[in-house]
Amino acid sequence: MARKPTRHEQRKAATHQSLIDAARAIIVEKGYNNVEILDITERADVSKATFYKHFPNKEECVRQLMHQGFDALVDELLGGEQLPPFNQEWVVFSLGRVLRWADDNREFLLIMVGGAASSRLNVFGRNYMSRITERMIVQRLENREIPPRYPARVQAQVITGVLIQMLGWWLENDTGYSAEYMARMLADILQNGLGTLVGSEHRAS
Repeated sequence: MARKPTRHEQRKAATHQSLIDAARAIIVEKGYNNVEILDITERADVSKATFYKHFPNKEECVRQLMHQGFDALVDELLGGEQLPPFNQEWVVFSLGRVLRWADDNREFLLIMVGGAASSRLNVFGRNYMSRITERMIVQRLENREIPPRYPARVQAQVITGVLIQMLGWWLENDTGYSAEYMARMLADILQNGLGTLVGSEHRAS
């Protein structure tokens, strides 16, 4: 049986979360590069000394904020006792859900994948996505009789690289492509490659 947290531990956890929530609110209002630690502590109604008891810097606070969002999204897509069927339909649905989430959390995703992204948060995002992607690939392929053509780690790096580059471009520009259309194109590219790079008449359906 898990030990019940003490009142001190409960208060500490509540303060920790209030700082993360304050960071989210103030970044949405002002943009990441315009937010100082003082902005976060004033919104959370705590001192800067309290902030530094929980986080070494602003980036770590935002990293934990992004981690919570990623974890919730992964639980939604991969949670449950039974994995959904691994087919093109599920891949398109999952990519569409990721893209819609990214659009809803544009301010935070651009901190990670945009042209002016934080290098540390970019590394965090790439590593997180590649770990989750590799885990998914391993889960899906572990019972197959025919081994995969490429190691799961290599596949995960390729998929992550494509996804992050496409996310950054899509979020920073008015492409006119919906999340669902982008998901179909990405799934097709990942499954079938680019085909003939020049003059192809193929379009995502």
